Amino acid sequence: MPDLRPADEAPDPVLDLRRRCDDVRRTLAQATGEGGGDLRHLVGWAELVAELARMEPSAERSVWVLQPRYFYDPEDPGVELTNSALARGVQTLLITRPATLQTHPLLPSIFPATRVAPVFLRAMVVDEQRAVVEGEDTVEGDRTAWFTTRRDLLDAVLDVWQRTLPLSTPVLEPGTQPPLSRRQLRVAQLLAVGEKDVAIAHRLDMSARTVERDVRVILTELGARSRTEAVLLMRGRGVNGGQPQR
Repeated sequence: MPDLRPADEAPDPVLDLRRRCDDVRRTLAQATGEGGGDLRHLVGWAELVAELARMEPSAERSVWVLQPRYFYDPEDPGVELTNSALARGVQTLLITRPATLQTHPLLPSIFPATRVAPVFLRAMVVDEQRAVVEGEDTVEGDRTAWFTTRRDLLDAVLDVWQRTLPLSTPVLEPGTQPPLSRRQLRVAQLLAVGEKDVAIAHRLDMSARTVERDVRVILTELGARSRTEAVLLMRGRGVNGGQPQR
């Protein structure tokens, strides 16, 4: 039904978006109460990753992700899955909150097409036909999600996506190159797990001098004064609540 209120009484887009995310959760709660084979409960990180790995090869056109919070993980399996989809020409787009750029400062280099906006729902939709939607954490604190092909749930999540996209802005201006290259990201990944320059050089078949140069570039990009501070900043745990001292 169209909104017939005067323009100055129209709902605030962000408040409306939050309300529609709550609608998704209510629709999901109703669907789980009904049961059925078009819903599958995923409990814990391992089950979620296994489901994402199963879904990735089936993506043909699009993978759209809403992620309110995103922290850097040097062993994040989502990076390889996303790059595999991109290599096949699948349109892959992530929208996250602006605060994510503090908890995941490498995001513009890893996923340059990322956009930021108010995001109140964690979900992924593949080809507009399959979705993974956030569930409530278990009593033990494990993350849960639901895989679904239900049309009512898909339409509700797609409605949230379509309303979030116009509110979003790119993390990089069009035509801007990512701050770090693929090789430098690999160096950063090994740096984050505690590898020294010599070990990184050996692992990546690079000279120690090249690794040293790449580490300096990474520290400069992060605004870090040391390798230790760089690792803390990569993981969103730098000084002053995650903000580097300039």
